[in-house]
Amino acid sequence: MEAFRYGDMERTIDDLVAHFAVQYKPAELQQIKDNAAIARILREAPPQTIEWHGAVALKTERNPINSLNAELTVNGVEGQWLLDTGAGLSVVTKSFAERLGLKALPGASRTQGGLTGIENVLQIALLPTLELGGATLHNVVVMILEDSSLNISFGKDRYQINGIVGYPVFRALGRITFITFTHDSEFRAGEKDQPLGHGAKMFMKGLSPIVQCKVEGKMLPFGFDTGASGTALLLRYAQTFQAEAKTWKKAESKPSGAGGVVKRKVYIQPEVKLGIGDKVVTLKKVTIYRSSTLTDTEELYGNLGQDVVADFQSFTLDFSAMTFQLGETLSTGKGQ
Repeated sequence: MEAFRYGDMERTIDDLVAHFAVQYKPAELQQIKDNAAIARILREAPPQTIEWHGAVALKTERNPINSLNAELTVNGVEGQWLLDTGAGLSVVTKSFAERLGLKALPGASRTQGGLTGIENVLQIALLPTLELGGATLHNVVVMILEDSSLNISFGKDRYQINGIVGYPVFRALGRITFITFTHDSEFRAGEKDQPLGHGAKMFMKGLSPIVQCKVEGKMLPFGFDTGASGTALLLRYAQTFQAEAKTWKKAESKPSGAGGVVKRKVYIQPEVKLGIGDKVVTLKKVTIYRSSTLTDTEELYGNLGQDVVADFQSFTLDFSAMTFQLGETLSTGKGQ
């Protein structure tokens, strides 16, 4: 998908399913089949391209679910778009797609809703032009979901997401930085200056960025999702550090995502320290899942959310150098 050779992707996935299906866990196989259906819809689609006219500097703001939005004008329609590194593709709701004048391509697929594992029926469309400051992207693939699939519950309230900018857009921008410490927070890309300091190694799992973090001397892989307000540690983490479980409290969590809410039995760990590059992040009262999510995240130790970057002036994902870097801390102006 990342190379936009959709026909080649379809043939490769069909070969995997036909000859190697037994080597995959059910959740992984389902994700592969979902991707095959998307590639089949896109087999004749032109590749995504990008034109640069200058640097990207978009104002951002926190939405009610504590993730970051940018106001974009797309096809003449102004709207709030969630900037979500955890989204494998960009997304719009059905009603927003109609406002944008998007026509769905023939065919349908499904996708799993983040940590909830809920399968959502989707259609695919191509966004001819997406302008992001000094960068103009063409032929951006967007998934079209029912409005209800992106109606997120938080406490007693709900928040409707209409548009999401996903990974292929960020990847095309090369190096992206979120400046979050001022009232006028920004999303930046295309700048020539390089961030200082030492970043954590980053790699891709499908279309999701994975960050290597040090926990109690062990380098472990975690997903990073700017669309998630908080960090969730997964079953593999619980199994690895089960000797410490006596300090964890049992509780119940209701993570929400595309498609709805799922009740899960969890532990709450009082404190977790993560080594991320040359910084140390301390998280309080962190949720640990006590059972599998039944998604393709099972091999990860957790999904990092906005709480990881909350005490830093900025954070940068460099898809060229494949590093994730935290900026200076808010309290001291220096890395911890």
